[in-house]
Amino acid sequence: MNTSNLDSSNLILTRYRKGERNFTGIKLIKAELVTANLNRINLRQAKLRGANLSEVKLIASNLNSIDLSQGNLSKAKLVETILSNAILTEAILVEADLSGAILCHANIDKADLSNACLVSSSLIQAQLNETKLRSANLTAATLTRAILCDANLERAIFTKAILSEANLSRANLTQTILIRASLNRANLQKANLKQADLSLADLRGANLKGANLEGANLEGANLEGANLTGANLNKANLQEAKLKSANLKQTQLTQANLTGSSLLNAKLCNANLSGANLFQAGLLLSDLKGANLSGTNLNEANLIGANLSKTNFLAASLEKTIMPNGTQIAI
Repeated sequence: MNTSNLDSSNLILTRYRKGERNFTGIKLIKAELVTANLNRINLRQAKLRGANLSEVKLIASNLNSIDLSQGNLSKAKLVETILSNAILTEAILVEADLSGAILCHANIDKADLSNACLVSSSLIQAQLNETKLRSANLTAATLTRAILCDANLERAIFTKAILSEANLSRANLTQTILIRASLNRANLQKANLKQADLSLADLRGANLKGANLEGANLEGANLEGANLTGANLNKANLQEAKLKSANLKQTQLTQANLTGSSLLNAKLCNANLSGANLFQAGLLLSDLKGANLSGTNLNEANLIGANLSKTNFLAASLEKTIMPNGTQIAI
């Protein structure tokens, strides 16, 4: 069809009802298509900036490279819709259903997707800077190399989501669920992960420098080679966590639970572990120079080859602890 401006939103609806589906390249600024049923429509490269599409049905549609910036798509149905390279900056997608949608390379900066459903959606290399995803469901979503700087992801669900190499610096992930999520080599520098659930998550090589993980659940998480310099892990649960070769310099770990954790060759210089539980922890070849281990439970921990120079053991429990030279303390 002709790609020039359409006179009114009604013209789209009329032609759609007559069976037309190809509306490639149409230009209709601030269109009113509230509650319209436009399933399987082709709106590729359409210009719908500022359009009102609240509660619209666009299931299995082609919206590749569409411009919906500042549009209202609250409660819209976009299940399995193609939105690759779409422009959704400052759009409202509150409670929208984007299950299985493809949003690769889409620009979703400053959009509001609070309480939206993005289960099994694909957001590979999408831009979501300062985007609101509060309480959104992204279970099994793919966000490889996505950019979510300063995004609000509070209480969002990312169970089994793939966030490999994603940029989440300064993002708000308070109480966010990231169970079994893949965050290997992700950038979480200065992110707020207070009370987040990262149990069994893959954080190998992740950058968590200066991140807030106070009270977070990292039970069984893989943090091998991760950078946690200066991070706050006070009262965090790191039971059975893998921290081989992790950088924990100057990290706050007061009252943290590290029972059975693996800290082989970890760097813990000047870390604060006062009151932490390191029962049966593996600290072989770890660097604890200047670390604060006062009041720490090190019962049955393995410190073979560890550097304990200037380490503070005041009131620490060392029953059956294996010291750097291989001797065991019997109390």
